[in-house]
Amino acid sequence: MGAAQSNECASSPEELSSVLAERFATKCFTPLELTHFKDNFFSRALEQGGLRYWNEKILSDFLGIPDGIYTSSHEQSLDAGPVIFRMVSYLGAFPFQNTLAPSVLTFEAMVKVVVLLTERYGKALKRGHKDRTKLLFGSLADVGRKKPPAGFNGEFTFKDSETSAAHSHTQGFSIDEPANDEYDEDEDDDLALAALESLDAIEVFKHDHRVDKTVYETRISIDTFRRLVMLLLVIAPLNPSESLKGYTSGLDVRRMELVKNEADSIIVAFSPEESDGGISYKTFARTISLSLPYLFDPLTALFEHMLFSKNLNLSQRRQKDLASETKQEESEENEEHPSPTATLTLPGSFESAILTPTLTSHLSFFLPSTSPDINILRSSISLHPVFSTNAHGSSLTYFSHHVLTWQSPTLLILQGSLADSPNEDLITLGAYIPETWKTSISTSGSSSKTSDLLSCLFQLSPKHMLLPGNPSTSATKPNTPTAYFSPNTGIAIGCKIPAPSRTHQTYPSPHGAGSLIIDANLETAEFHVAPFGHDGTFLPAANASPEDRPTKFKLDLYTLEIWGIVPDPEASFSADPNLSPVEIQRAKWEFEAREAERRRNINIKAGAGDPATESARWLLEAAGIIGNEARYAGGRV
Repeated sequence: MGAAQSNECASSPEELSSVLAERFATKCFTPLELTHFKDNFFSRALEQGGLRYWNEKILSDFLGIPDGIYTSSHEQSLDAGPVIFRMVSYLGAFPFQNTLAPSVLTFEAMVKVVVLLTERYGKALKRGHKDRTKLLFGSLADVGRKKPPAGFNGEFTFKDSETSAAHSHTQGFSIDEPANDEYDEDEDDDLALAALESLDAIEVFKHDHRVDKTVYETRISIDTFRRLVMLLLVIAPLNPSESLKGYTSGLDVRRMELVKNEADSIIVAFSPEESDGGISYKTFARTISLSLPYLFDPLTALFEHMLFSKNLNLSQRRQKDLASETKQEESEENEEHPSPTATLTLPGSFESAILTPTLTSHLSFFLPSTSPDINILRSSISLHPVFSTNAHGSSLTYFSHHVLTWQSPTLLILQGSLADSPNEDLITLGAYIPETWKTSISTSGSSSKTSDLLSCLFQLSPKHMLLPGNPSTSATKPNTPTAYFSPNTGIAIGCKIPAPSRTHQTYPSPHGAGSLIIDANLETAEFHVAPFGHDGTFLPAANASPEDRPTKFKLDLYTLEIWGIVPDPEASFSADPNLSPVEIQRAKWEFEAREAERRRNINIKAGAGDPATESARWLLEAAGIIGNEARYAGGRV
């Protein structure tokens, strides 16, 4: 039956859902991908009443999702299999998830799941867009809904094959009592509308869409969301060609404690309210879009595994090689996979004391690469060690020598604890700086920009908070650079820089929604945050409330690190294609060292009082080669 005939005959949600799955399969996958998909599904599928389907165990086993792993407090921390199964059962009913969910995982249902989670629907839906937030929220919401049938894990029984088609979907969720009435009545589900428009089935959709408004009245429980976020932290660097076991097989109690703590820092950003049962849609949508845009990226790589079948690859080899090659592949899967930190950072003068694999995964949930559509772990960029207080000490001379000569974006990250407080819990802060650093002897013009991406100031623990860069500040207000350095006042991020004075020392001042000030001894840091202020370098955080008050806290600084962004290890910053970015940067550092040595040999003090000598001295001071300003440029008199 042709597509047009199928549309004419389809009059029920079940029939329309099947037709949409057929369209997704033909439009969104290549013939080779579809062949691999079919082999993966049907080679593992159960059969009941003539219907082939997957249950929760088959799904978890195929994806490699481990069973629960316990922390030292005997709390089951990583048990994401039921959460993933719940999400998939909801998405498999698209776009009638309110009347057909939870869906039995038939081949048609799994086609829609993979298309939605890998964002491949653009080829099939004219109005489709990348905002999956509402669907993802609905798939996770479990407060305010009646639970699916007891023990539901994808299993079902039919009396005969004639009734199996009519009951291929179990009865949908329903709502008990509204728990959150803060939603926009006029908001449309553009993705679902695009799907139904493509099938000329808007009228059928309208009935289901009236029920769909109830998605705003539900909440995601904290326990459900924690289990998912912990899985995402563990598998953040996963590629479609990699086995999930490489990331989950080496988890121990200590690592799980770190993962759980990082997940809790992220969950706090959603302002969960225990009394109301969890995370509301309004908070979820706003936090995801503005503060954690790449949080669900690991699911894309995870479900792209459906499009690669090892069976088809092995079938092309001789039978006598199957046993040895299968054994080799199993051995490779059991090998410890490189941590996301190892794959992201380049070797250099120090190893990070801050960038653990878990924290690096956290960074990938909001830090973009060279493109705003790709997170930092999905691209070819790397981080090169530039400066660390652990390796280089607290000297601003070393800081200026290493940092001020770096000609690409940088990542600043630090850890400390609250000053004068018995609580020594770590606080982790950072900033992405796309511009070259501005110094006290820089010209009055705005600092050069080496990236099209906006800056950001962030806190990772104990609460995730992202203050995005203000696109209108750096170009129009040169006195508010993203990053500023002075040998007398230290480091300032997002501050207002006063005009220099001949009579007294001036200091950067906090400005706008967020600022970070580090003293000249690199011993303390002050973090300023306000729920308002759109005239500064950074805008207010997504989870800021107008009722919040400006806050400031002072840290005893333990570690400060600066990492240079290398767009591509094989690319070049200059016209010389034979040099890598790191080689060019090392050449700059070596040149600075030679210049510093040459300045030491200048005996400018000889002939004091001579007009020619005094004139030469004035020129050198103006150029920052000698005098006070030379201290952080690498020279001294």
